[in-house]
Amino acid sequence: MQDIKITIGKKFQKELKKYAKKYQTLPKDLDYLLQTLRVLPTGNKSKHWTLLKQEGGKYIFKMRMMCRSLKGSSFRIIYYFDGEKVEIFLIELYHKGKKQTEDNQRIEEFWKEKTNILTETS
Repeated sequence: MQDIKITIGKKFQKELKKYAKKYQTLPKDLDYLLQTLRVLPTGNKSKHWTLLKQEGGKYIFKMRMMCRSLKGSSFRIIYYFDGEKVEIFLIELYHKGKKQTEDNQRIEEFWKEKTNILTETS
């Protein structure tokens, strides 16, 4: 299997830095999650993965990520997977206890940017 390139978005990095101050295990928990994504980039069809958008071999998923510093709650990760380019882009990180839902505007802007790039290069 090809190695999957993983890119962490600037907003995601900012969110990670903010949350890592309070939840010290978060960076290691994220590393573990990234290892899982390298093997199962489109999920395992469990309730922890939700497909938000798909076009051809391009997907945006929302997934649940456990954090050992949290008890009874978890984080959500929004990520983009391009099966043709074999890459993952981390879009958003949020704590389910602090924010109920993903940033749909950020997801839409990211999706449009990716689909415009695809249209222009096709």
